[in-house]
Amino acid sequence: MNKQTAYTASMLLSFLTIVTVLTIAAFSSNIVRLEQKENSSTASHPSVETKVVRDAFGDVEIPVHPQRVVVLDESGILDPVLALGIKPVGIMSCYGCHEKNRGIPNNLIAGIPDVGIAWQPSLERILYLKPDLILSYDFHKKAYSQLSMIAPTVAADFLAIGGFKDWLHFYANVFGKRKLADQLLSHYEERMQELRQQIETKLRTKTISVIVPDASGNSFTIFNPNDVFPHLQMLRDAGLEFVQAQQDIEGRSLTLSIESLPNYDTDFLFIVVSVRPGEAENLLSLSF
Repeated sequence: MNKQTAYTASMLLSFLTIVTVLTIAAFSSNIVRLEQKENSSTASHPSVETKVVRDAFGDVEIPVHPQRVVVLDESGILDPVLALGIKPVGIMSCYGCHEKNRGIPNNLIAGIPDVGIAWQPSLERILYLKPDLILSYDFHKKAYSQLSMIAPTVAADFLAIGGFKDWLHFYANVFGKRKLADQLLSHYEERMQELRQQIETKLRTKTISVIVPDASGNSFTIFNPNDVFPHLQMLRDAGLEFVQAQQDIEGRSLTLSIESLPNYDTDFLFIVVSVRPGEAENLLSLSF
């Protein structure tokens, strides 16, 4: 190696050494600043106040005043949460349903990101939203541990809670809004009382039935009038009488062929549609 080559190699080595030292210094400086920022943030923002609620799997510690709530549902949980004045940062959509969010006015959910469909929450989308509370059902059990790693997760027992009034009370307890829930239900009862007075004389001797046709139109399901579905509960609260054949159902529901429909002939027949829009025309072929 001649002197010129040795000199060049020496200069290059010195340059690389300087760059390495400066890089390490800058990296260390950034870490110090980050630690200082985090310490400052912690000092100015004390730890979040929490409380313990009980869900389908046990006790869960949640924020007293959650700010970023993700709802893994498209109607059943979403409805009481919105009624309590909570606007989620993420919601699910109903796969294969006639409506993406059944019964929920579009203006209440406009702009809220979608985080998956009923049985398949997207963990990536949920994580991106940085929630401080996740609301789910007990049938999300497989994903529950992963969801809980993202944020405190309250999994409601789908079958144990009961009708929509009980759901409202359940989430009123979660959010500390029991007084508001009582006011909402009081207003509901007042409206139902007005409705009963309006229809009492006209429908006193009339009966109703409620059926849920399948997508093919070849069969239908009829539920016990005392079931927890909101539409059944509201019809009961309105004072309407179900046809005797529906009152005689044993258990929760009964699925029958379309030929059995005359047994549920009545003065007013309600058809509950919850199918894909492209399949709705099959329901129009029902012969009553």
